[in-house]
Amino acid sequence: MALNSDKFLQCGVCSCSITSPKLLSCLHSFCQTCLRDQGGSHVVTCPTCHQPTEKAEVKDNKLLSDLQSKLDILRQIGRVGYLSCSCCNASAGSMCFECEKFLCQKCFEAHQVFIAKDSHLVESLESLKVMSSQEFLATARKKRQPYCPNHDKETISIFCRTCAKSICTTCTVLMHKPPDHEYRDIKQEAQEQKDNLHKMCTKLCKKEDAFKDILKKLLNLKGDHQSQKKELEEQIKVSVKEAVRKLEQKGEDLLKELEGIYKGMDAKMSKKLLHMEDVQKRIEGSKDLVEKMIKYATDEEVMEMQAFVKSSLQQLQRSKPGNANTLDFTVEFKKTDLEQLNLLGSLMVSKGLCIGYLVFKVSLVLLYGQNLTFCLPQPSNPFQSSHRSTTTQQPLPVFSWVHYNTTTPSSLLTAPFFSQSSITLSQASLTNLDTHDLHFWNVAHCLCCFQKTSDMLNSGEENDGDMSASQSHLNSSFFKPNLNIETCTLVFFDLETTGQERAPDIIQLSAIGQDKIFNISIRHSQHFRGSLFHLVQTKTRTEALTAFLAFLRALVQPTILVGHNIWKNKCPILCRHLDELGLKDQLQESVSGFLDTESLARDNLKGKDIKKFSQQDLAKVLLKKSYPAHNTLAAVRNLQELYQSLRPAQEKHLFSLVQLEAHISLQPLVLAMAVTKPSAQTLAQQGISLETMKRAYQEDPKKGLKHLLRHLLNELGPSKLSTIVRNAQTFFFNQS
Repeated sequence: MALNSDKFLQCGVCSCSITSPKLLSCLHSFCQTCLRDQGGSHVVTCPTCHQPTEKAEVKDNKLLSDLQSKLDILRQIGRVGYLSCSCCNASAGSMCFECEKFLCQKCFEAHQVFIAKDSHLVESLESLKVMSSQEFLATARKKRQPYCPNHDKETISIFCRTCAKSICTTCTVLMHKPPDHEYRDIKQEAQEQKDNLHKMCTKLCKKEDAFKDILKKLLNLKGDHQSQKKELEEQIKVSVKEAVRKLEQKGEDLLKELEGIYKGMDAKMSKKLLHMEDVQKRIEGSKDLVEKMIKYATDEEVMEMQAFVKSSLQQLQRSKPGNANTLDFTVEFKKTDLEQLNLLGSLMVSKGLCIGYLVFKVSLVLLYGQNLTFCLPQPSNPFQSSHRSTTTQQPLPVFSWVHYNTTTPSSLLTAPFFSQSSITLSQASLTNLDTHDLHFWNVAHCLCCFQKTSDMLNSGEENDGDMSASQSHLNSSFFKPNLNIETCTLVFFDLETTGQERAPDIIQLSAIGQDKIFNISIRHSQHFRGSLFHLVQTKTRTEALTAFLAFLRALVQPTILVGHNIWKNKCPILCRHLDELGLKDQLQESVSGFLDTESLARDNLKGKDIKKFSQQDLAKVLLKKSYPAHNTLAAVRNLQELYQSLRPAQEKHLFSLVQLEAHISLQPLVLAMAVTKPSAQTLAQQGISLETMKRAYQEDPKKGLKHLLRHLLNELGPSKLSTIVRNAQTFFFNQS
């Protein structure tokens, strides 16, 4: 008996026979006790595939329960040599599947007499012992007659479609009377459902092949990444050894240079010392001689020697000691900041961009009409399509290459392991890119700008002439989502926080999309402001935001998140919380763009006598309604009406996660008053983040920021642009 092969009856958590099996929405089943170990959460996460299921949706798996009980009987038959009759305790020789009893020969004969008309299935124990578990289950279940739980000895033969319930003929007379109830033969209904399930399973198998293909490619990529990691580790170790060797050589050279400096100065010092000592000895000898002449010499001896002695004394008096400070010197060791020199190099990570799932090298004509090349890896097996499905979301393949740059950022552009195929992208072709790849293009843009800056600095080129945004930088439209608003799913949302502090907590989050409603209150230690909330689900922050992302993923893609004042306020708060939980990448996968109705209102109501553009004021003026404060779901419905009155919205009113994150990153500059709020918004719309500016400054503190931002000359004006560059340079200098 192949009982050990029945893994479908084993719990995936405890690996034992499943007990009180519970069925999750992902169709995996586990022991009830194993699922209880997940704690008091409102959501049960599948231990196998990690699909969340609301606890209210968890069902009893009656099929597995019944199969498990049947297998317990089979184990008993195979394990015990002697089985007693269920009626008289004599030695049993057969079993009735209908009665689920073991029978001796006498009881078997009586059993056959009394229930002959019911056609109970009876098998000998010897034949059961040689059956496999699958054969036993098939025999026990298919030939057993199901009986109605409401009417004794009435077999179930009808299915009521109205009540979705299996019934007997008596039920059709007493409780399921036509024409209020529609029913049909249960065998026909069951066969039809089996056929439907078989068709669905066949379609699923085709989709499974696609997922297996992606899984295989991802595993291959993972293996390639591990191999590449080892190669890079070796490159880094070699570079470390080379850097250490060069540092040691440099140290030895410095020591030799130091020795030479002091050796030369010591020779001069020794010569000067010897001269000073000689003069000192002459002075002492002269003093001694004069003293003795005065004391002991005769007049004749004095007159004979005085001319010679005076000449020597006059010569000594003309001697000057000089200045000792002329031989004083100081040698200082000016320590070099090794981090700024970047002696070893740096790691450059680039993500493969999916354009028809073909990832290739791109030649971008961006700066001053020069042809700047940025390389992208080309996979060996390109996929067929990169467009997001409107029915099933398949993961976009992402190829990541880590390149160890041992010299300057520009060396990345000639990496030898990239494909040599290339095309030139015009601004028109760039608009066809998926908005989920804009993060990558922001990095590509930064590298291109750094390459141009580095080339100009090396050549001493200045070029102060006028230039357009297309020549020097990707303009803001490049970073905006390429979406048709009319064909996208609009998700209106609102959130309420604990207050106006720097890092407020979210206490309520609501959204409506495709007539589906999401409304959750988030548990918080502080008291809620304002009136009491309506009855909504209360969850932890992690549960609430995870559920919100699941709500977004369940909608037809692509989706646009619509809210009021979300550019400056609500989206940064939402992103901060998602980032703290490591969920921000899921937002990028679930949302293709954002639309701020405040910006839409300021644009579409220009020229009208409206001075305040808060949702509360706009609702009062345009909708003649009061704003529902402290009730985010009502506020979302109010926002839907407001949006209808503000239409049409255009693509220029959209912004991407790249622009949003750039705007969030620039807030330290705003707080330091290095840039104004409007200037920060202009920079963010160009996809220029704080990190982009910092890297440009580090590349060249004097000219890096100037060349990075020159394309904004016409938009900001010379004075404002110069102020931004100067203030940013001061900001980064103070940081370092």
